[in-house]
Amino acid sequence: VMVNDCFAAGVTRGLLKENRRKIIIEALGRKCSKEITDRDDNTVFYLDCDNVGESTQLSEDESSQDESEPSIDVGIQERKAQMQSAGADTAESSQDDDESESSDEEARRRGPFTPGPCALCFFGLPRSYETIVLPTIEKNILRPNAKYGCDVFVHFFDQKAEAAGRYNDGGSIDPSHIYYLEASVRKAHEEFRKENKNQSSIPSPVIQFVNDTDDTFIIARKHQLDKYHNSRNEAGNQIYFPWKSNWKNSSMDNMIKQWHSINASFSLMESYAHSHSVEYERVAMLRNDVLYVTPIDIYLLDNLNKTIDHNNSHFVMPPFCLYPVNDRMIYGPYGAVRIWATQRFDLIEHRVRKAKDKGWEMHSEKFLDATVLPAMESLGYHRHINRDICFLRTRPNGIVMVNDCFSAGATRGLLKKNRRKIIIQAVGRNCSEEIMDRKDKTISYVKC
Repeated sequence: VMVNDCFAAGVTRGLLKENRRKIIIEALGRKCSKEITDRDDNTVFYLDCDNVGESTQLSEDESSQDESEPSIDVGIQERKAQMQSAGADTAESSQDDDESESSDEEARRRGPFTPGPCALCFFGLPRSYETIVLPTIEKNILRPNAKYGCDVFVHFFDQKAEAAGRYNDGGSIDPSHIYYLEASVRKAHEEFRKENKNQSSIPSPVIQFVNDTDDTFIIARKHQLDKYHNSRNEAGNQIYFPWKSNWKNSSMDNMIKQWHSINASFSLMESYAHSHSVEYERVAMLRNDVLYVTPIDIYLLDNLNKTIDHNNSHFVMPPFCLYPVNDRMIYGPYGAVRIWATQRFDLIEHRVRKAKDKGWEMHSEKFLDATVLPAMESLGYHRHINRDICFLRTRPNGIVMVNDCFSAGATRGLLKKNRRKIIIQAVGRNCSEEIMDRKDKTISYVKC
């Protein structure tokens, strides 16, 4: 690698020449040699990084960067300057009604809200998709966001059955049902245009799909899977696998599949944006396998007071299953969501090198809270919890997990005792009485 390119006859903003070797090591994720001077031109230097498979450990000097500020591939100082010039507010996740009212007053002073281009990115296995998931996507995702004309991008796994696992008895899946989403997107758009003739100029949304099979996933991620399962430290403990948790090997595999799907969905959007010169401002990352109980408007900070994120400065997460944060969806500014969606495979290396949370390194929620979200915040974006969001995970064959919105946090206004009724209202048909999980008595299901 020629190390001087970004520092010769001009320079890349934010990069220091004295850190050039460290920058290359962080980009590659493995060690490189000390600098080698060209035999003929003493102003040219190289590194030899042809040591595939060697340790990614850096020296103490090279790894001195604090975990709360991991290196990321965007202009941090530029983003901070933009946020400061915009006068971005710093709403807290515990925002109360008085704060919402003051935000409304500020919004009135600013004048009409004009949203920019937006995208809804779906990811994961399409479990119980046609019967449970899609009707609630239509009602609580597509219709609330039809006024923005968001484009839609989907990654899914072309998988026809799921084996039994943690909180899951397995069953059949029809991945072809995911394509019904296209008609639903068109329907929501046309209904909005008919009801709002003064906004008929909103273009018809783009919708694109991409998928993986188990085989293509293994080919793409075999190196990471092997490393995450098998890497051990001198004490014999696994370096990546969260061995202090109750995870099984399959739990790790499923999480990596989720990361891969999130990345692929966002990358599909980026590819379209680059080829069609679209600059998306607001992006949502949404699961293919949940029953959406409440509306999710991707520009709102809360549903109760209809508080709009005028500055496009907050990334928004759900209020339940906080272990210590919810890792199941996000929406917010493009720059923040991009880190959440595409940089996990890079940022986990930073977390492992620091080894500050041994036995929990790759635990999804802890990793997000300690490393990924601080990387987003370092750009000037603000973490926010929308207390009005509720969605419930599904399993094959019409099974819905009923406790999600009432565990480790709760959705505002929903009562746990009414959870079955809430599900029946959301899906529009009857569901069975609750079924208790055979292994974990804190988990309950209904079959719809």
